[in-house]
Amino acid sequence: MSNIHELVPTLVNLPRHEYADLILQVDAERRRTVEREAEQTRPHRGTSKDQFAVWMARQHLAIDKGIVKIAYLPGNAPADEVRLLEANALASLPENAPVEAVDFMPDIDGVSFSLYVADVTLRQFESVVNGQLKLPTGWSLEGVRIFSAGEL
Repeated sequence: MSNIHELVPTLVNLPRHEYADLILQVDAERRRTVEREAEQTRPHRGTSKDQFAVWMARQHLAIDKGIVKIAYLPGNAPADEVRLLEANALASLPENAPVEAVDFMPDIDGVSFSLYVADVTLRQFESVVNGQLKLPTGWSLEGVRIFSAGEL
């Protein structure tokens, strides 16, 4: 297989419609691959909170092209709640906007965790990690684990 540096000149010279088609095809195949892998490692009854958090982080990093970092925030979280702070390079949020979490739990048989995700810009992510931007009420950086696509 060619390395990326060898592919770039070819891709740059593709007509716009062919490039767009290629990106859609690659993205669709990537999603199918992620879905197959996710199904093989799908959480089940007995999956720990930490295992579930890592599985969810892996899914989000693999599927959403904009997500570049995810912080798993177990500190102060109830035993059945997973909190993820996701740095999204494609997010279009005001830099001074408060960090807000949304319920993002997929329906998975046998898994009774709650999943809350706060989507932020890269700059906001760094501001949170540096203590300059507040997390949602009750959230804490205590015990934070930060993941990026290459690590999972």
